[in-house]
Amino acid sequence: MIYGVIKQRGRVVWRNLETTDKAEARKLLADALKNSEKVDTRLSRSLTFEQLIGLYNDSLDSFSPGTAENRRCLIRILKRTWTYGLDSMVAHITPVHLRNWLAAQKRRLCNTTWNTYLRLLRALFDLAVEARAMTENPTAGIKPLRREDPHRSTPTWEQFQAIVANVREQKYNARRSRSADLIEFMGCCGLGQAECHGLLGEHFDFVHQQITVFRQKTRKGFVIPMYPQALPILGRLRDEGRIQVGKPVFTWRSPEVALVHACKRLGFPRFTPRSLRRLFILRALERGIDPRVVAAWQGHVDGGTLVLRVYGAFIGREHAQQMASKLV
Repeated sequence: MIYGVIKQRGRVVWRNLETTDKAEARKLLADALKNSEKVDTRLSRSLTFEQLIGLYNDSLDSFSPGTAENRRCLIRILKRTWTYGLDSMVAHITPVHLRNWLAAQKRRLCNTTWNTYLRLLRALFDLAVEARAMTENPTAGIKPLRREDPHRSTPTWEQFQAIVANVREQKYNARRSRSADLIEFMGCCGLGQAECHGLLGEHFDFVHQQITVFRQKTRKGFVIPMYPQALPILGRLRDEGRIQVGKPVFTWRSPEVALVHACKRLGFPRFTPRSLRRLFILRALERGIDPRVVAAWQGHVDGGTLVLRVYGAFIGREHAQQMASKLV
């Protein structure tokens, strides 16, 4: 077996090149020399996994609050379940360690969440490479898992209208009746609970027939039109004096309880508030609205790629047949 000898900042390092071929050994030694220039020897011998996590935690201050908290939650799970010692040197952590840890998590995670953990590890070790504690990211050869195709229940437009009517006809107090308004608004405008909760009176422009919405994850605003299907609920909210400058339009945070009970009374599948966004997007796509426009209405900037990737598989068979009939 041929060994290479490298001198780094006055320190002699012997490296097993794991070959008996001299030509190959010369090439491997050249690569080792090149990589050694990318590493801060002192840092590679002193940076622990726990210190690397601390550096990553500090970098999260530049993220939005929601994203930062989500990643800090993942970090806490990583620290609690890492069995190789938080005081181990980062330079000594190999792909085998990471694969074993990910395999242990896979027993309780779906593929999508498992991929989230993999992205966390990649971000951690990208930081180690940038800090010159190691030459390459040990997660580079670990491939993400294929996403499952979960069954997501989505109401039809008729089911949605029946749910709204059923919630309204219940003998609830005034607070409960407002959950019906929130359900109707979410289904008609395709917005989530957090986006609806952030709407103030000044965000509604009846002159230009548009609503300004802010995504909670990015804090960025986007504008949606007052869709014809939403005009009845918008007119009712305005007539009741609930659209006023400086005041939240919706004070009822979650309509999930009323929604679930209505589904149970009507014999429908268990729909959730997220189902209302899917209802809006699928209805828009099935009515031939450009996916890029639908994406813009959702505050996306990817030109419709995400909308088609996530919701394209849920297009109904009847609509698919209608589209096929045009290929004459």
